[in-house]
Amino acid sequence: MSSVKAQARTQHVYDFATLDKVPEGLTSLKVAARRLLSGPDLQSGKSSTVGAVLASSHIACTLGRQAQGTGAKAHTHPNEQFNYVLQGMMMNDIEGDRVFASQGMILHTPGMAVHTGLACPDEDLVFLAIKDTRHGITGPPVDGKYDGPNCFPGFGSRASEPKQTTADALAEAKRLPPGPGKRYVYDMLEISDAWSGPASAAVKPGSGLALPAGVSGKLLTGERLHVAVLRLAPGAAIARHMHENEQFTFVAEGTLDAELEGDHMTVNERCLLHVPSGMAHALTAPRGALVVVAQDKCRSFSA
Repeated sequence: MSSVKAQARTQHVYDFATLDKVPEGLTSLKVAARRLLSGPDLQSGKSSTVGAVLASSHIACTLGRQAQGTGAKAHTHPNEQFNYVLQGMMMNDIEGDRVFASQGMILHTPGMAVHTGLACPDEDLVFLAIKDTRHGITGPPVDGKYDGPNCFPGFGSRASEPKQTTADALAEAKRLPPGPGKRYVYDMLEISDAWSGPASAAVKPGSGLALPAGVSGKLLTGERLHVAVLRLAPGAAIARHMHENEQFTFVAEGTLDAELEGDHMTVNERCLLHVPSGMAHALTAPRGALVVVAQDKCRSFSA
């Protein structure tokens, strides 16, 4: 049997909406079905995040959901984390600063940084969490207690308190003493970037990425991973190529037509395409698309 036919039997496209169970057959990634990530139930966990986990040798990710007003206690883990927000707003206390990330932004957490991560009160939070594989998808709480998720006043374990709104949370943050002021939040839909202070990741706008015609975006480079957000205009294409970096491509908006070593497939919205190291691939966006691309840092980023 030819290598192309053998490859066709291996799943490379993953629809998070169907990952309440592990797919049958061969998969290019290790799949853990959707679940509460930090414990068997809310009362004995440290976070409210629910999601399925896709993992390879270099990269792991989940499409996480937190119920409004709830999230993760202060915790830490050796691996870095990039959270791309698709819905809602995330609040994070990290290394002395309180920061907020809304739709189209990435909140980057370096390895071993102590941090929280909560869905602001006005709506549920949906985010793509991308990590390197020095550790698992979750990390232990700083206080060592698995006694339920972190909550805003009026939610979860604090339901008896007067309910706080997102506007209240933003106003409260302005009254806090100033922190170190390091940058952790990046607006990935804004092509220009004028930040000049200390930052958790290196930023490279699309003008420095030699992107194909009809493709624009921005790249973040952290400790172990490159993460880019790219917008493909209708009809834009990334020609057939290969690179040593492994690649995860998540479709935030639109649809991609993908070709992996002669095998053609469609990658719909909120689905992920896995391209193993050294595999020739091409991407086309017939009606346009917004994608999040993660690669390991064995080589420089290549779209």
